[in-house]
Amino acid sequence: MIATHLMALKGAIRTLLLIGALATGGAGVLTLGVGMDTPWAPWERPSEIMFPPMLFTLASFVATVAFCAATVVFHTSLKMVTSDPDKWWRVSGVLFLIAYGMYSFGSGTVEAAIMLNLLHFIVGLPALTLLPRASRNATLTMNSQRM
Repeated sequence: MIATHLMALKGAIRTLLLIGALATGGAGVLTLGVGMDTPWAPWERPSEIMFPPMLFTLASFVATVAFCAATVVFHTSLKMVTSDPDKWWRVSGVLFLIAYGMYSFGSGTVEAAIMLNLLHFIVGLPALTLLPRASRNATLTMNSQRM
């Protein structure tokens, strides 16, 4: 089972890096270019210190790649329990984006929440469309190597 997840991650690495680059570019444009607020700094929760824009931009790459890698593992797990993993993965992804979109309004300012929602839209659409295909291609490649 672990080998299946690792093969799916290996097959999706280019897509993960592409989505990470989109997150970095989106965060950079929104925070550094446009000057939108960032969320509260997680290490200073009691105060109202905001995440530094440059650090937020760089952290967007790491967080996106890590989270999307977890979703590849989730998608691979769905393949083991359902006949239509793409549908269930997309439904759960949309539900997550809606739930996190509402939750992000507690991230500091309304502008920071809007910025986070725009950033999740920039990351979410490519992730919802590209990751299942990348995972499927990795599985096909893995199955053809077994034969």
